[in-house]
Amino acid sequence: MRLYPAIDIKDGKCVRLKKGLFNEVTVYSDKPYEIAESFERDGAQFIHTVDLDGALKGRGVNAETIKKIVNSVNIPVQMGGGVRTLDNIKEVLDLGVYRVIIGTKAVENPDFIKQAIEQFGPEHIVVGVDAKDGMVAIEGWEKVSDKTALSLALAMKDMGVQTIVYTDISKDGMLSGPNVEQTKLLSDKTGIDIIASGGMSCMDDLTHINDAGIHGAIIGKALYEKKIILKDAVKHFESGFSVLKSNSLEKANMSFNEFKLNEDGLIPVIVQDYVSNEVLMLAYMNEEAYTKTLETGVMTYYSRSRQELWVKGLTSGHYQYVSSLDIDCDKDTILARVRQVGAACHTGNRSCFYRNLKVWNR
Repeated sequence: MRLYPAIDIKDGKCVRLKKGLFNEVTVYSDKPYEIAESFERDGAQFIHTVDLDGALKGRGVNAETIKKIVNSVNIPVQMGGGVRTLDNIKEVLDLGVYRVIIGTKAVENPDFIKQAIEQFGPEHIVVGVDAKDGMVAIEGWEKVSDKTALSLALAMKDMGVQTIVYTDISKDGMLSGPNVEQTKLLSDKTGIDIIASGGMSCMDDLTHINDAGIHGAIIGKALYEKKIILKDAVKHFESGFSVLKSNSLEKANMSFNEFKLNEDGLIPVIVQDYVSNEVLMLAYMNEEAYTKTLETGVMTYYSRSRQELWVKGLTSGHYQYVSSLDIDCDKDTILARVRQVGAACHTGNRSCFYRNLKVWNR
């Protein structure tokens, strides 16, 4: 089971609400990025964030806070709140967020989800199904729609959605235990990854979610109130469920002169998304680029056309933050897993490999 420690943001601060009520606010920190760093130190492999102001106003409000969180950790971050347009999604992904959670728009215009998946890929689009008494709530949980949670989840599956965050609003922030029965129903009926949200209060709650075969659980108030110790929960529920498994070059203490270089004195670098392993691009490094990459944690290459050092994203803002580096058996190719901000390709496509040549159906 995957654990998702939560950071809810209001006015740039880390807060928790009771049952989604904006007048029932507890502030836990005015530096949410420090909370994110502590989650990573405790072994978290994914962080869940919500722009509460954005959810209420229908637009991103806490972008700078979200960006600071993303830049402070080396694990993927998902974010919901205020995402209503394709441009909103791009803006959030450009912050370095890995997955965008869409709630209200999925109810109002299901075809929007299909468009989002086609443009950004299913691994980057998550639908938030938030329910009161089984009926889906929208607009920061201020309104209740006429759709049931199950009907919306099934419709989203048909649109190509792979992951849903299901929140029982009556449980949120109450430390009263999650709605395991309804969450399991969604998981069993849709067959896709369902992340349970709302009410986690103790390790037993996580055990119930795990035993029900549910993909993941978001933990919020229970962490801040020390009802659940994240380090213990990760050790118990996420052993063997690692996003990144590699022997980095830095840890291996391998120097550049040990590599087998091409005739130009360069080594090719295959670049992959650090969660999905999608191949993003191919580039080259000389010794200076390799050394700078290790020192800064930002992918740096040697541009053969310009014959100069090239920090990926320096002009476009589409940086690549290193998660791991590996060398192949012949020591002549590096595999880099990165957190890609925005598009990897200069054409604006996420991957440089967007043109299909041939598919064999066997």
